[in-house]
Amino acid sequence: PCHCNCRDLYALAMTAYTVHLILKIMVLLLSSSAIWTKVQAATIRRCAFSSSTTSQIMSMCGRQRSVCSSISFPVYTRCNTSKGNSIPSYSIYSTARNLSSDIGDDTSDEAAAVQLTLGITVQTALNDAIQALERRSIPEPEESALNLLSHSLDLSWEHGHRELREILRLSSTSNSILANQPMSEEQCNTFQSLLDRRIHLEPLQYIIGQWDFHDLVGLKIKEPMLCPRPETEELVEFVLEEVSELIRNRGSTNERIRILDVGCGTGAIGLAIANRYCDEVQVVALDVLPEAVELSNNNAKRLLANHVGKKEGREVNTIYEAILCSADDFTNTQECNTYKMDFDIVVSNPPYIPSRDMVTLSEDVSRYESDKALCGGDDGLDIIRHIVRRLPEWTSGNCWMEVDDSHPSLIAEWLSPGSQESALLGVVCTSTYKDFCGRDRFVKLRVL
Repeated sequence: PCHCNCRDLYALAMTAYTVHLILKIMVLLLSSSAIWTKVQAATIRRCAFSSSTTSQIMSMCGRQRSVCSSISFPVYTRCNTSKGNSIPSYSIYSTARNLSSDIGDDTSDEAAAVQLTLGITVQTALNDAIQALERRSIPEPEESALNLLSHSLDLSWEHGHRELREILRLSSTSNSILANQPMSEEQCNTFQSLLDRRIHLEPLQYIIGQWDFHDLVGLKIKEPMLCPRPETEELVEFVLEEVSELIRNRGSTNERIRILDVGCGTGAIGLAIANRYCDEVQVVALDVLPEAVELSNNNAKRLLANHVGKKEGREVNTIYEAILCSADDFTNTQECNTYKMDFDIVVSNPPYIPSRDMVTLSEDVSRYESDKALCGGDDGLDIIRHIVRRLPEWTSGNCWMEVDDSHPSLIAEWLSPGSQESALLGVVCTSTYKDFCGRDRFVKLRVL
């Protein structure tokens, strides 16, 4: 006779069913591990955190290109001194010191040189480079050395510096083929040159000439365009969320969602959006620098090529096109202009640093990045005012902007619902948002 009652049988059946579901989920997770690996690679390479967070992420993910070195991702944010007093000093997220004062007079060629002799092994060169960067107080020296050596050895962009990281994890007596590989004279000279540039505080993205941003792998970067920042990826996510909502609500129409990117630089923002929704959007990007327009369009040809090839007869400019024009001049109020407007969304990461704060920029920013791309006038709002004035002509929808951390409260007051200025300009500030470090960073505007 059975000694189990119905309740026990039911509990046993539910337990078995739960185990079955867990096993199915595990199989799905394992099957998607390749995708997760790729996502980790891009995410770790592009994000900026402190050294302690770097170690946590690397130990957790076991992945390749580390969180960006602090100097390679200079972020314009007010930081606190060791005395706890808030000062308008723009620096990087992972340190609150003025880097130029740490380095002092040791940036001379003689002091900065790393002695790389012909035939030196990869492992020895890597260790020597890390020590040299540490002596010069360069933030995240390990990550700088890994990226620069990978570039010097012409290793794979996606996997090269992961292979080098494995060398660091192994003992000094490693039998790894790559670890014991002697470097050629050309490789030594290249690595030496790159290290010297890094010791002189040149951003890693400029030295290497590319970086990952959002889902874009190998976005080309060069002076004087700004190096894309991690918080700008958050701006992209806000726009992508709205694009997704517009797609759901547009019904049966096949018209593309049109997006205007004001001040495109490398093209990072607009290309990240176009890359995600290549069949759904058309991005028009503006910039006042001819080299920015050229770089953005070249990045589009490289990074969107696969999307173009999916459909016969489709050109890259049907998905993304950068044009030479300022925000103030992008208008049809002049007789000679016939721009197509009616954009669904406007997005911008404009120059927003107040001119009074430009002198406080750390040396890695002030020495290498364009003042025109950084400074937004006396209060940092000059370009933002131009954008706001043009919004009603450009769109009947929303505008997303990344701004200085002093701006969201000012803009929210200036364009508050029902205010005289809001009614006069036809624009209202609907929301403000913080970045991943808790700083006021983004505003959402709506055309009335």
